[in-house]
Amino acid sequence: MKQILLFFILLICSCYLLKGDIRLRESDFSYKFKRLGGGYSTLNEFDGEIILLYFFSSDCIPCIKDIKFFNENKEYLKDQKVIIIGIGMDYNGEITLAPFVRFNNIVFPVMLSDENMIKGQWGFGKINTIPATIMIHKREKRYQIHTGNLNREVISSFK
Repeated sequence: MKQILLFFILLICSCYLLKGDIRLRESDFSYKFKRLGGGYSTLNEFDGEIILLYFFSSDCIPCIKDIKFFNENKEYLKDQKVIIIGIGMDYNGEITLAPFVRFNNIVFPVMLSDENMIKGQWGFGKINTIPATIMIHKREKRYQIHTGNLNREVISSFK
Protein backbone atom coordinates (compact mmCIF):
# COMPACT_ATOMS: atom_id res chain seq x y z
CA MET A 1 0.00 0.00 0.00
CA LYS A 2 2.85 2.36 0.86
CA GLN A 3 4.43 1.77 -2.57
CA ILE A 4 1.18 2.58 -4.36
CA LEU A 5 0.81 5.82 -2.41
CA LEU A 6 4.42 6.78 -3.19
CA PHE A 7 3.83 5.98 -6.87
CA PHE A 8 0.81 8.32 -7.03
CA ILE A 9 2.66 11.11 -5.25
CA LEU A 10 5.55 10.83 -7.73
CA LEU A 11 3.10 10.70 -10.64
CA ILE A 12 1.32 13.87 -9.51
CA CYS A 13 4.63 15.69 -8.98
CA SER A 14 5.98 14.63 -12.36
CA CYS A 15 2.81 15.76 -14.12
CA TYR A 16 3.17 19.18 -12.55
CA LEU A 17 6.79 19.41 -13.67
CA LEU A 18 6.02 18.18 -17.17
CA LYS A 19 3.34 20.80 -17.50
CA GLY A 20 6.08 23.40 -17.43
CA ASP A 21 4.56 25.71 -14.85
CA ILE A 22 6.85 28.51 -13.74
CA ARG A 23 6.09 30.87 -10.87
CA LEU A 24 5.43 34.52 -11.61
CA ARG A 25 6.99 37.35 -9.67
CA GLU A 26 5.11 40.55 -8.82
CA SER A 27 7.46 42.47 -11.12
CA ASP A 28 6.20 40.39 -14.09
CA PHE A 29 2.74 41.93 -13.64
CA SER A 30 4.08 45.48 -13.83
CA TYR A 31 6.21 45.11 -16.99
CA LYS A 32 5.30 47.98 -19.35
CA PHE A 33 4.19 46.85 -22.80
CA LYS A 34 4.12 49.51 -25.53
CA ARG A 35 0.64 49.57 -27.09
CA LEU A 36 0.11 49.72 -30.82
CA GLY A 37 -1.02 53.28 -31.39
CA GLY A 38 0.71 54.72 -28.32
CA GLY A 39 0.80 54.45 -24.57
CA TYR A 40 1.72 51.58 -22.27
CA SER A 41 -0.10 48.73 -20.51
CA THR A 42 0.76 46.24 -17.78
CA LEU A 43 -0.69 42.81 -17.02
CA ASN A 44 -2.32 44.31 -13.92
CA GLU A 45 -4.73 46.18 -16.20
CA PHE A 46 -6.32 43.01 -17.60
CA ASP A 47 -9.06 41.13 -15.76
CA GLY A 48 -8.85 37.61 -17.15
CA GLU A 49 -8.17 34.49 -15.12
CA ILE A 50 -5.93 33.33 -17.96
CA ILE A 51 -3.88 35.80 -19.99
CA LEU A 52 -2.37 34.68 -23.27
CA LEU A 53 0.61 36.76 -24.37
CA TYR A 54 0.53 35.81 -28.02
CA PHE A 55 3.71 36.54 -30.02
CA PHE A 56 3.16 36.91 -33.75
CA SER A 57 4.44 38.61 -36.88
CA SER A 58 2.67 39.98 -39.93
CA ASP A 59 4.62 37.61 -42.22
CA CYS A 60 3.90 34.44 -40.20
CA ILE A 61 1.38 32.14 -41.94
CA PRO A 62 0.75 29.94 -38.83
CA CYS A 63 0.08 33.15 -36.86
CA ILE A 64 -2.78 34.03 -39.21
CA LYS A 65 -4.32 30.64 -38.42
CA ASP A 66 -4.23 31.46 -34.70
CA ILE A 67 -5.71 34.91 -35.27
CA LYS A 68 -8.62 33.29 -37.13
CA PHE A 69 -8.98 30.84 -34.22
CA PHE A 70 -9.16 33.76 -31.75
CA ASN A 71 -11.74 35.59 -33.89
CA GLU A 72 -13.89 32.48 -34.36
CA ASN A 73 -13.74 31.51 -30.67
CA LYS A 74 -14.32 34.91 -29.02
CA GLU A 75 -17.31 33.68 -26.99
CA TYR A 76 -15.59 30.46 -25.90
CA LEU A 77 -12.52 32.40 -24.74
CA LYS A 78 -14.71 34.92 -22.93
CA ASP A 79 -16.59 32.08 -21.16
CA GLN A 80 -13.25 30.55 -20.13
CA LYS A 81 -12.12 33.96 -18.77
CA VAL A 82 -9.23 34.06 -21.23
CA ILE A 83 -7.76 37.41 -22.30
CA ILE A 84 -5.53 37.58 -25.37
CA ILE A 85 -2.80 40.19 -25.65
CA GLY A 86 -1.01 40.16 -28.98
CA ILE A 87 2.67 41.08 -29.12
CA GLY A 88 3.82 42.05 -32.60
CA MET A 89 7.37 40.95 -33.33
CA ASP A 90 7.72 42.83 -36.62
CA TYR A 91 11.10 44.52 -36.96
CA ASN A 92 9.61 47.69 -38.41
CA GLY A 93 6.89 47.82 -35.75
CA GLU A 94 3.80 49.88 -36.42
CA ILE A 95 4.58 50.43 -40.12
CA THR A 96 3.53 46.88 -41.03
CA LEU A 97 1.72 45.88 -37.86
CA ALA A 98 -1.05 48.52 -37.90
CA PRO A 99 -2.33 47.60 -41.41
CA PHE A 100 -1.98 43.88 -40.57
CA VAL A 101 -4.16 44.33 -37.46
CA ARG A 102 -6.84 46.18 -39.47
CA PHE A 103 -6.77 43.71 -42.38
CA ASN A 104 -7.12 40.67 -40.08
CA ASN A 105 -9.77 42.33 -37.91
CA ILE A 106 -7.77 41.73 -34.72
CA VAL A 107 -9.98 42.75 -31.82
CA PHE A 108 -7.66 41.92 -28.92
CA PRO A 109 -5.13 44.47 -27.62
CA VAL A 110 -1.86 44.50 -29.55
CA MET A 111 1.48 45.53 -28.08
CA LEU A 112 4.83 46.06 -29.77
CA SER A 113 7.85 43.96 -28.90
CA ASP A 114 10.78 45.86 -27.46
CA GLU A 115 14.49 45.31 -27.20
CA ASN A 116 14.18 43.69 -23.75
CA MET A 117 11.83 41.01 -25.13
CA ILE A 118 13.97 40.37 -28.18
CA LYS A 119 17.13 39.98 -26.08
CA GLY A 120 15.32 37.99 -23.36
CA GLN A 121 16.01 40.64 -20.74
CA TRP A 122 12.56 40.62 -19.17
CA GLY A 123 10.79 38.30 -16.73
CA PHE A 124 9.72 35.70 -19.29
CA GLY A 125 13.00 35.14 -21.10
CA LYS A 126 13.75 35.09 -24.83
CA ILE A 127 11.11 34.23 -27.40
CA ASN A 128 12.92 32.38 -30.20
CA THR A 129 10.00 31.01 -32.20
CA ILE A 130 6.70 32.35 -33.42
CA PRO A 131 3.90 31.72 -32.98
CA ALA A 132 4.58 31.44 -29.28
CA THR A 133 2.27 32.01 -26.35
CA ILE A 134 3.01 32.70 -22.73
CA MET A 135 -0.02 31.32 -20.91
CA ILE A 136 -0.40 33.10 -17.59
CA HIS A 137 -2.69 31.94 -14.80
CA LYS A 138 -3.13 35.27 -13.06
CA ARG A 139 -4.73 34.10 -9.80
CA GLU A 140 -2.29 31.23 -9.27
CA LYS A 141 0.68 33.36 -10.38
CA ARG A 142 2.15 30.76 -12.72
CA TYR A 143 2.84 30.51 -16.42
CA GLN A 144 4.08 28.24 -19.15
CA ILE A 145 5.27 28.84 -22.67
CA HIS A 146 3.64 27.14 -25.64
CA THR A 147 5.17 27.23 -29.12
CA GLY A 148 3.13 26.55 -32.22
CA ASN A 149 -0.55 26.95 -32.94
CA LEU A 150 -3.18 27.13 -30.24
CA ASN A 151 -6.48 25.30 -29.95
CA ARG A 152 -9.14 24.71 -27.32
CA GLU A 153 -7.36 21.65 -25.93
CA VAL A 154 -4.10 23.52 -25.31
CA ILE A 155 -5.94 26.34 -23.54
CA SER A 156 -8.13 23.96 -21.51
CA SER A 157 -5.14 21.90 -20.39
CA PHE A 158 -3.58 24.97 -18.81
CA LYS A 159 -6.53 25.74 -16.55
